[in-house]
Amino acid sequence: MKTVAFAGPRLFMKFDGLEYFRARAKDEGLQIIEARADGEEQFAEQIRAAHAVVVIDRRISAQTIAALECCELIQTLSVGYECVDVAAATAAGIPVCNTPAYCTDEVANHAMTLLMSVARKIHIIMPATRSGVWDYNFTRPILNFRDKTLGILGLGRVGRMLVPKAKGFGIRVCAYDPYLDDDIFEMMGVDRCYELEHLLGQSDYVSLHTPLTAETTGMIGARELELMKPSAVIINTARGAIWDEGAVGDALRNGTIAGAATDVLTSEPPGDEHPFLQLKNMLVTPHVAWYSEESFRKDMTDGMDEIVRVLSGLRPRAIVNPEIFGRRE
Repeated sequence: MKTVAFAGPRLFMKFDGLEYFRARAKDEGLQIIEARADGEEQFAEQIRAAHAVVVIDRRISAQTIAALECCELIQTLSVGYECVDVAAATAAGIPVCNTPAYCTDEVANHAMTLLMSVARKIHIIMPATRSGVWDYNFTRPILNFRDKTLGILGLGRVGRMLVPKAKGFGIRVCAYDPYLDDDIFEMMGVDRCYELEHLLGQSDYVSLHTPLTAETTGMIGARELELMKPSAVIINTARGAIWDEGAVGDALRNGTIAGAATDVLTSEPPGDEHPFLQLKNMLVTPHVAWYSEESFRKDMTDGMDEIVRVLSGLRPRAIVNPEIFGRRE
C-alpha cells in the first residue's frame, strides 16, 4: 500500500481532520499519514517512506528530499510552491506539482475588493460610522475609478482574471511581465509596460500577482514606491516577501503613497505589534483571498486527483519541473 504524507500547519488549519483525503485514499488503496514534526530531521524521518508528500507552506529542503526513499510526488495544495527546493527534487527525479487553478477567480475578486475598499476608504469609514460619525469630509479626497490606471505586476492566471473586472469600472489596465509575448497583452487589451518603472509611474492602483522567486523577492522597495504617485494605492494578494514590508510602512507613514492593502505577510500570523496593523491607511486581511466554498472543494479535489494520477503511474498535469521527464527519456 502506497503512503501519502500530509504536512504543514496551514494545511492542517485548512483541512482539519483530512476527511476528504482519507475517504479518497481508502477508495484508491492508499494510506494517509500526518507528518507534524517541527524539526527537520524528525520531519524527514516521518516522511522517509512516503510515496507522495503533500504540503502547504511547509519547507521541503534539499536535506529532506535526500532522505526520501521512494517518493514519486511532492504536491503543494497551493498555487505557490516556493516552500519546496525544486532544484533538489529535480535532481532526485521527483516531480513537483502545485494546484494552480483552484482559486484564480477568488484571488482576483479579492484583489479588486481590496483596491476598491482602500480607494473608497471603506476601512476608515466603517469604524467612524460605528462611533457615530455621519459625515464624509474626513475622507477627502476620494476619486472616481473611471479613467484611472491599474498596473498589474505579473499577467498570469490571476492577473489576467483581474483585467475584465477592472475594466468593468472604467479603469484602464497596463501590465508588466517580462516573460510573456506581446500577443498576450494584445489579446487581453492591456497596455504593455516593458519596464517596471514605467508601470509604477503611471498607475493609480498597482496590484501584485507575481510568484515568489529569487527575482521577485523584494521587487517593490523604497525606490519603487517613490516612483509611484502620492495618490496611488498598492495591493498585494500574492506573497508578502514580494514587497519590502518596512519600505511599504514608511511610504504609508510619509505620504509617499496614499494607501495599501495586503492579504499576505512575510510571517503569518502577525504579532499584535506588526506595523501594518497600526496604520490607518493600510488594510490587512488574514490570507483569505483564496477562499470560497467552491475553491475549498476544488483545492481538495484537484490536489487528490493529481496524487492519484501520479501514484497510478500517469504523468502529472500541473508539474513545475517537467524537465525530469526529458532527462529520463
